Amino acid sequence: MTTKQEILAYAKQNGFIYPKFKVGFYFGLFGGIIGLMATTVILFIYALITNSSSLFSYINTNVISIISGTFQFVGGVVAFGIVFGCIPALLTGIYCAVFNFIIMKKLDYIHLYVVGTIFSAIYFNHWLNLPDEFWQRLYDLW
Repeated sequence: MTTKQEILAYAKQNGFIYPKFKVGFYFGLFGGIIGLMATTVILFIYALITNSSSLFSYINTNVISIISGTFQFVGGVVAFGIVFGCIPALLTGIYCAVFNFIIMKKLDYIHLYVVGTIFSAIYFNHWLNLPDEFWQRLYDLW
């Protein structure tokens, strides 16, 4: 079985350049989409559990409030999806691009998963340790 160095050396001889920008960009793009979907599901389930009666109360209101509520929900979900999905995935993509990460066996998937989990844990830890004034301003803004 060939090693990573042999693959990169052979590719360099034939004019192949590791696509660092594409790797980082696509990690961020797909991570944002996955984070967006996860955030949507979590927020929708939370809304169903906490106050299911107000979730369907838009039926008796006018069309403007339905459209406004929909755009507010979608805007919030997109913002949370970018913050909690795209940025940790982009950091993982930068890691892969800097170290020319190549998947050659099943263990490489586990390595990539562990690296992504570590980046996400560090990132979420920084969010959780923000001062209470930040969370109060965010709550007032929302």
